Amino acid sequence: MDFRKSDYESYDYSKFWEDDRRLYEDKSERMALRRLIAGIGGENKIFFDIGCGYGRLFNEYKDFETIILIDYSLNNLKNARERIERFLKNTPGKLASVYFIAADATSLPVKSDCADIILTVRVVHHLDNPEKYFDEIVRILKNKGLFFLEFANKRNLKNILRFFVRKMDTSPFNLKPSQIGETILNFHPDYISDILKKRNFTIKKSISVSNFRLNLLKKFPGTKTLLFFEKFYQKFFSFVLLGPSIFLKSVLDGKGPEDIGRNKITGLEDILICIYCGKTSLILNKSMIQCKNCGRIFACEDGIYNFKKKD
Repeated sequence: MDFRKSDYESYDYSKFWEDDRRLYEDKSERMALRRLIAGIGGENKIFFDIGCGYGRLFNEYKDFETIILIDYSLNNLKNARERIERFLKNTPGKLASVYFIAADATSLPVKSDCADIILTVRVVHHLDNPEKYFDEIVRILKNKGLFFLEFANKRNLKNILRFFVRKMDTSPFNLKPSQIGETILNFHPDYISDILKKRNFTIKKSISVSNFRLNLLKKFPGTKTLLFFEKFYQKFFSFVLLGPSIFLKSVLDGKGPEDIGRNKITGLEDILICIYCGKTSLILNKSMIQCKNCGRIFACEDGIYNFKKKD
């Protein structure tokens, strides 16, 4: 696994968002995601949320035809499935095109040139080797596919001010990722931009998010007022990337013909591969998946397919 002590099996991640302390961050991120997704039709699109957590953002991308939620934590996925089932109670047929997969983000059980759109929010700061993950994104994303990425910004305004008054030793201006505690990496925007450009991504839009994230401001003038200014900032000043969180919309180019991988998707068997041998010869049923090529068996429990490698 490529995460640093952050697989959330022993922690209910939904509790991180349940109280009003992070209402501002949640709504700020939704605001940005809506701007990135606006105008994209959901018909005949395969949408991946990699590092989906408990499905917090599902209602923002629910209209895409096929949705794949991937997370390393089985606990997160169980919460996500329960939450999404409740959300779709009036449209139960939609659940048949929503899939839940437990897997390592750097070893995805997904065939190449398969995804139309990939979303990754609050994930890369947990990765020891983010470049390995970006290589997987390139592999599974179709040519001209969209990649929506969020990352923690080390060059945010608070860090800049703390650095200049000598309350922080690490410079927010150098490109080297900065470690926060045991599990978090913050990135310079140029560092992420360079990684994407080396992999033939073109960044189409950048949005600075949670620009007024201070506990004092949440109390006064309060979340409602902060969100008013947040909307204004995201719309007119996002070219100044000073927020603690950055959302990017990028397009993958240069893989070949645009129709690569555009075979008709009739079910999960047209999307998945064996993580051990890389073959697509999988037999699916309600209790397990078996690879006809190498014989490996992957469990399916409560609608969640477990593709986590065993030591």
